[in-house]
Amino acid sequence: MKIQTGHLVQLEYALKNDQGETLESSAEGGPMEYVHGVGELPPAIEKALDGKEAGHEVRITLDPDESYGDFDPEQIVNVARDEFPPDAEIVQGDWIEVQLEPEEGEDDMEEMEPREVKVVDVTPDTVTLDLNHPLAGQVITFELRVLAVHESADDLHS
Repeated sequence: MKIQTGHLVQLEYALKNDQGETLESSAEGGPMEYVHGVGELPPAIEKALDGKEAGHEVRITLDPDESYGDFDPEQIVNVARDEFPPDAEIVQGDWIEVQLEPEEGEDDMEEMEPREVKVVDVTPDTVTLDLNHPLAGQVITFELRVLAVHESADDLHS
């Protein structure tokens, strides 16, 4: 079966930086599943996979504008230390999970997902956080192998 919009696709993958180092792979966490054509993956990856079948291999290199975006210095923010629990151990260089407030103009009622952010600096009064995606500004390569294509998630369980 060829990959089309709405199909459930299972992939083995390796995500590599521009030096060829593997940053993440399905060898660590198992195969990836996604629904094709609904925006779960960057458009360039979905386009490269469109029409492929189980067994096909695809290697695609993406510039920042096709993947996680450019590094944005405005995404380095200072947060008052008292916004964090007093007993929270916050260390420069660590990644921490934070609950971000909605941006101005966004629906305040919409629950924001917690996200991992990097601690850039810690002082007694402030914590400086980098809200950029960890791969922002980087050229990345996906090496993909299609394991299976199903018409829907229901096909997996029948």
